[in-house]
Amino acid sequence: MRTLVLSDIHGAYRALLQCFDRSGFNPARDRLIFLGDAVDGWSQSPESVQALMEIDHLIHLLGNHDMWAIEWLLYDRRPTIWLEQGGRATIEAYERPGWRHSKTDHLSFLASARLYHVDGENRLFVHGGIEPDVPLDEQDKELIVWDRRMFGHLTGVPGYKEVYVGHSPTISEGTAAPLNFGGSDNIWRMDTGAGWWGRLTIMEIDTRKYWQSDEVTGLYPGEAGRM
Repeated sequence: MRTLVLSDIHGAYRALLQCFDRSGFNPARDRLIFLGDAVDGWSQSPESVQALMEIDHLIHLLGNHDMWAIEWLLYDRRPTIWLEQGGRATIEAYERPGWRHSKTDHLSFLASARLYHVDGENRLFVHGGIEPDVPLDEQDKELIVWDRRMFGHLTGVPGYKEVYVGHSPTISEGTAAPLNFGGSDNIWRMDTGAGWWGRLTIMEIDTRKYWQSDEVTGLYPGEAGRM
């Protein structure tokens, strides 16, 4: 069984399929650690969620956009910031006749996501970030899915072999590839801008080999994504 990591699909189902195909990902045999934000941006959030649900060995973490979608599915909350950051595309996608019936199942799936995961090699996986000096079970939920201060820890995050995060697109640093930094290079940024104009990336953790989709703007011509 291989273990792969992927983050921030943002409704780019076509990009997800390319990552699976190019990496040879087997949903019945391989393990996928998904760092959150399946939805919001491109027009195929329901398809993206459904594809994750069909993976036998999935470790699914909660992202901030997933939280917004849960609030909409549960209470019909539609904050302006969410609508402007891809939420409108998610609503429109779930209102298509073929996906209306899936809302309940997809809500259950999104609501079951973990806040973090630590594997047997003492590698930490989280969507946003953590307070390094606070025990994991005492971390604030909002901070875990929203915080970006992890990148201020240029000496790395003590106590973990490696840390994998999503949430903060590497395209803001001028690249659509994963970024490795921190003391002993123990932090990996895995959001490579698929919600915007970048690519979706899947990485095999043990070998550090990664595969990418095409640029998402070419996969969804005529759509704005989160821009």
